[in-house]
Amino acid sequence: MKKVFVSVQDCQPGMAIAEDIYNEYGAIVVTEGTVLDEYILSKVRDLGLVKIKIYEDNEDMIVAGGTELFRAQYNENLTSVKNLLHDISTGKEVDSNKVSLVTNSLLSRINENRDIVICINEMRTTDEYLYTHSINVSLLSMLIGKWLRYDYKKVKALVTAGFLHDIGKGRIPSEILNKPGALTNEEFEEIKKHPAYGFQIAEKIPEISEDILKAILMHHEREDGSGYPLGLKSEQIHDFAKIVAVADVYDAMTSNRVYRNMICPFDVIETMERDNFGTLDHRVVNVFLKNIASYYMGDFVKLSNGEIGEIVYINPFNVAKPIIRAANTYIDLSNENKIKILELI
Repeated sequence: MKKVFVSVQDCQPGMAIAEDIYNEYGAIVVTEGTVLDEYILSKVRDLGLVKIKIYEDNEDMIVAGGTELFRAQYNENLTSVKNLLHDISTGKEVDSNKVSLVTNSLLSRINENRDIVICINEMRTTDEYLYTHSINVSLLSMLIGKWLRYDYKKVKALVTAGFLHDIGKGRIPSEILNKPGALTNEEFEEIKKHPAYGFQIAEKIPEISEDILKAILMHHEREDGSGYPLGLKSEQIHDFAKIVAVADVYDAMTSNRVYRNMICPFDVIETMERDNFGTLDHRVVNVFLKNIASYYMGDFVKLSNGEIGEIVYINPFNVAKPIIRAANTYIDLSNENKIKILELI
């Protein structure tokens, strides 16, 4: 699609940004491919820009109706996941039409990066974790595929893989899945069977590709061979499985669970930066963290010193430690060992 300069004054909701837009601190405020809505337009106007690049031909860009529509569609997909897992738990075969409907619904939001991140952050409840997790991993896998410059066909397959990655849990007893305390060794061994169960269920679905099946089977494999169910290493693990694994870890850690509260996204980012390069694919982790953090730009946070501040800069070399504007000062968390982000507000 052709890129053209357009006056910010002439920009309208529905236009698609054709280049990354930066603020005065050099941080990405709006990423290429984002579809403009009133909120993003206000952010662009606040930057004082005169012109920005947009895609001249928007026919291939899927424009939606904003965050409220996204939430409604998200809830519809949630119901589909519940029905799907209920069918599996009662021994029924998976309805491929239901899978296609959910995949297409999620794909229709492919250009709405900001709404995706907002919705994932908001739609979290302990009781619904298994269901929201399936949707969130699908959406995050879609974003990672876009950031890795995958073509549409691959991104679509990733959406399906993310959506179906945990369907094997439909065969795990609910008392194990929802246990509030620590699992016994025997219970954990049962949990570890869900990727294989998922593979067995999914291979019966018409037109499911080998790529998707491998993603379901391998999403708990790890680069150093410490994963399950096969103990595969690095090059033995399918690329789709590596992407779903990163999405899976991030969403699991930032969600409320029956045995713990959600962890602040920036603590999760720090953990993934520090601890997961030996277990998760470093290229996927790098691309994911660099991009996901940019969508917290402009968000307000509560700091450990009691102050409330706004995230104004994401350091690409230390994503977990942004610069915060609090009152009339700027706090560079990469230089402040005693101050940290407690929560997003």
